[in-house]
Amino acid sequence: MIPLRTILGAAPAAFALILGLSAAPALAQGKPNVVVMGEDADEDAVPRGNRIFQRVIAELSETMNLRGYNVYDETAVAMGFTQPNRVRRRDAELIEVARAVSNPPLDVVAIFQIYASASKSAYSDIVRPSVRIPGRLLNVRTGQSLGSFEVAGVQLPPLPQGCDRECLLERVGAEAKTIAGDVAAALTAKLDGFVAPRRAADAGPAPLGEAPPAGAVAAPGTEACGGLPTAYVVRLNGFSAQEVQAAEEYMAAFRCYEHHRPVRSGASAAEYWYETRSDSARLGRNLRLMLEHMSAPGQVQFSGNTFVLSRVATR
Repeated sequence: MIPLRTILGAAPAAFALILGLSAAPALAQGKPNVVVMGEDADEDAVPRGNRIFQRVIAELSETMNLRGYNVYDETAVAMGFTQPNRVRRRDAELIEVARAVSNPPLDVVAIFQIYASASKSAYSDIVRPSVRIPGRLLNVRTGQSLGSFEVAGVQLPPLPQGCDRECLLERVGAEAKTIAGDVAAALTAKLDGFVAPRRAADAGPAPLGEAPPAGAVAAPGTEACGGLPTAYVVRLNGFSAQEVQAAEEYMAAFRCYEHHRPVRSGASAAEYWYETRSDSARLGRNLRLMLEHMSAPGQVQFSGNTFVLSRVATR
C-alpha cells in the first residue's frame, strides 16, 4: 500500500489524477434528471387523468424543460413495472416509483397537487373559480427537500352564465395552466440554487491541510463544481484498518467533495455516507483509481446510490 502522503509529496501527477484535475478545463456537471408527478390521494384534489391535471403537468414539465433540465415522462419511464392509469396515489408511492426507475436514473422528483373549486357570490349569480397548486422538490436518492412553492388566492375571472361541465373544465384548466407556470418558475429557481456551480475555494482549506503540489496545473480554487449535491453510500469490505484510513483520506481529497460521515465501522468493514457534487461516473472512476494507487486489489460495484468496494485477497 502506498500512503497518501507519499503520493502527495512524490507524485504530483498521481495526486492530480486522484483529485480529478487535468490540464483541460473541467466539464460542467449536467443538470439533474427530473420527473414531474401528481399526488392525488386527497379526495378533494384533482385526480390523475383529469383534463385539468394533464394541462398542469404539461406546463410544469415544459417550463422545467425550457430551463435546461432533463424532464422525463413518468408513464414512459415507469410503465414497465407500474400501472399507468393508477389514480389516488400518495407521495410514498410516487417516491418509490421514482427510485425504482433505473433507465434513466432520476435525481429529482417534482410533486404537485391541484385543488379546484367554484363558489357562488352571496349577493348575485356570479360564480368564481378557485385554483390552488402547491409543489415541492425532493432529491430522489436522499429524500432531501429541495424547496416548495404554492400559488393560491389569485382572483380569477367569473364563469359565464350557464357554464356546463365542458365549460368548467376548459375555463378552470386554462387558469390552472397559467398558475402552474408560476409554480414551475419558482421551483426551477429553487433547483437552480442547488445546482449552481460552487467554487472549490469556497469549500475551505485543502484536505489534510496540504496544498496541491506545483505540478498540478489546474488549481481546485479555479474550477467550479456544478451539479446537484448527491449522497452515496460507500462500503469497504475486507480492507485493513490502515487501508480504510487511507481510503477515507483519498475520498476527502476527491474534487467536488462536500463531506462524509461514518455510518458503521468494524475490523474488516466500513460504511460511509458520502456527499459530493460529482456524478456517479466520476466517483466510480476515482474509487477505482484509489484502489490502484493504494496497490489494493479489489472490485468496485455500483447499484442505486451505493458503491461497494471489496478487497480481493491474494497470496
